[in-house]
Amino acid sequence: MKMFVHWKGLSASAPAREYLERRLGFSLGRLAHRVRHVRALLSDENGPRGGEDKACRLQAQSRHGLVQVQETHRDLYVAIDLAAERLRRTLARTLEREHFQDTGRWRFSGLIRRRHASAFGVGGAP
Repeated sequence: MKMFVHWKGLSASAPAREYLERRLGFSLGRLAHRVRHVRALLSDENGPRGGEDKACRLQAQSRHGLVQVQETHRDLYVAIDLAAERLRRTLARTLEREHFQDTGRWRFSGLIRRRHASAFGVGGAP
């Protein structure tokens, strides 16, 4: 997964970039191989006036399309956390819908294989 980070109204800082990369790696985890690239825009909306003005906008491109989320908070690192978690939920939901449209069946949480599903009363022969 490639990542591009853009700064607007903030000075580019290595610690913030490293935090963003680590947080996205943790949040996307099992979905990372299905994402082509992520673009991040970290900005300060109000400049020196203060307030809840640090924004983190994330765009993830997969073969199913573009997913975009944005979160705003007083602290840049909290905005990154909120946006990364929201991106994970949105991507998972999008990929789950695509799987349903392709196969006509919902996945059983993706962790249990079909041969083990009968032990949980889901159907299918052992």
